[in-house]
Amino acid sequence: QRWGGSGMGESRRALLAVRAVVCLQVQLEDRNERLYGLGDLQERTGKLAGSKTDSSARMVFSEEEKLKISKDLVDLQIEANKMKEQYDMENFELKNMILALENRVLELELCGEKVTGERDALRERLHALETSRKELADEYIILKSNYLALGKELDQEV
Repeated sequence: QRWGGSGMGESRRALLAVRAVVCLQVQLEDRNERLYGLGDLQERTGKLAGSKTDSSARMVFSEEEKLKISKDLVDLQIEANKMKEQYDMENFELKNMILALENRVLELELCGEKVTGERDALRERLHALETSRKELADEYIILKSNYLALGKELDQEV
């Protein structure tokens, strides 16, 4: 019985020791979980702090971006105004050139009408002179014939 009793007592002690170890293990796991939870909490708090830092950094970056975009927009507006001014100036110059050329065309048309009128008058005068020349040539022929005929008559009388 001693062996049995003693065996039973040792078993019981071993069982109690196992229970104590298990209990200790459970306590350690609880503590571990709490530490991990605390670590998670610290990590989350750190992330929030980092997030806050990131957020303010992003806000600064965002403000810098806004300023850069605003500057670029102003630069584009200045460039657009310069281009519009250039366009308006070139458009004005081209309109002036068109008006000058239209004026020149009108002058040339008037000059052409004047020249056409003078040409038509000169053609009429030429036609009249040709008619007069033909009449004079016919009259000359008649006069020459008459002269020759008179010259023959005179020769016959002499």
